[in-house]
Amino acid sequence: MLNLETFKQYWDKQFPDVRLRHTPFLIAVSGGVDSVVLTHLMHVLKVNCTIAHANFQLRGEESKRDEDFVTELGAKYNMAVNVKRFDTLLYAQEHKIGIQEAARILRYNWFKVLMQNTPFVLLTAHHADDQAETILMQLFRGTGLNGLTGIPARRNDSLNLARPLLIFSKVQIANYAVDNHLSFVQDSSNDKDNYTRNYIRNKLLPQLATIYPLVSENIVATGSRVQEAAEIVNKAVEHFWKKGFKTIKGIPSIPIDYWNKVKNNDTYTWGLIKSYNFTPQQIPEVYKILEATHGAYIASSSFKFIKWNDHIQIVANSNSKEFITINKTDTKVVTAHGTLHFEMINDANTQVINKDPNYAYINASLLSWPLLLRTWEPSDYFYPFGLNKKKKLNQFLGVLKLSPAHKSKQAVLCSGNKVLWVVGKRIDDRFKIKPSTGLMVKIYWEQKP
Repeated sequence: MLNLETFKQYWDKQFPDVRLRHTPFLIAVSGGVDSVVLTHLMHVLKVNCTIAHANFQLRGEESKRDEDFVTELGAKYNMAVNVKRFDTLLYAQEHKIGIQEAARILRYNWFKVLMQNTPFVLLTAHHADDQAETILMQLFRGTGLNGLTGIPARRNDSLNLARPLLIFSKVQIANYAVDNHLSFVQDSSNDKDNYTRNYIRNKLLPQLATIYPLVSENIVATGSRVQEAAEIVNKAVEHFWKKGFKTIKGIPSIPIDYWNKVKNNDTYTWGLIKSYNFTPQQIPEVYKILEATHGAYIASSSFKFIKWNDHIQIVANSNSKEFITINKTDTKVVTAHGTLHFEMINDANTQVINKDPNYAYINASLLSWPLLLRTWEPSDYFYPFGLNKKKKLNQFLGVLKLSPAHKSKQAVLCSGNKVLWVVGKRIDDRFKIKPSTGLMVKIYWEQKP
């Protein structure tokens, strides 16, 4: 049964980190019975709330009716109301996605904007029937263990979202509305079966209920038990990968021998690759990388898994290039992959030369300030120290047999349009110190571990 007491009990149990009296809330209100009941409960509790209503302009006058209703509801409860109208159909067409997906993206992106300047906790009126429908949809899609846990009651991400009606059924919510004489609007699109969720809600679940009267309650209870199991599994998977991770010259890597301990175990593999924006459909291709040739890779929208020697390297798909101007007075310059330390030395011939490639000794009289540190380009060339002829940088790096991950991070230090140092590798012979050199620049490259 849903009433003020059971609502508060569920709140205290599920959201101990959110204090009702000291938190500003943003309630997503459509005008339907679910969001109206949630708004009424928060009003009765005398909580600081703001209403957000998204008008997707998909139902003509009915959409305008809903907007007007929510505006009046806010005035009735003395709550500020934010309204946003979207051209949802155009957005869906431009992005080649479904109407429901477009509406979800538009709505939550707008909520994030509203929450930028105020530390709102976002409230939505998802309930137990929504939970049952979601779990069934995930099951039919062939989801993994985490998908069968359904809708989370709390999200501590950028949305900072809570769903305080998730334990209550649609019938309980409707009964609360009747008992408290609450008016609300009906969304006519909910009666149509052209959306998957509507078909499950209007057709499938009622049919299943003729065989299993408590089908929705049983699905939700199963989801709760799966959630408990998922937490145990997730901890085990997280511990496994944490133990196996290596950082080799600044590149996150996993030994293939270690990965082979759970080879073809989709639960472990998915537990790793989902953090790097891979999809479940890519799991078979990820397995192939373990046995692929040297240098083979598979990419997600933002990362690459690269087979390199006996490891899998994890590298961000970043097209960003680094360009840092360095002045003559700078003694320390922090870059994306390490730190450059500069020291001016007046008498070069008294300096003990460190042959570590992370040190460079440059004839200061040949430099054109400011210097430029940048990511290397395929067109770059230089005169490697000890040689009297130029060499393409791409060929030079190839001889060093650097992995693609390390190659992508390689920086060069330039004076004018000349490369004076392939950082951490070799200086340009044209900038070397000579017996006649007076002022010298000593540079130390401190690479990130």
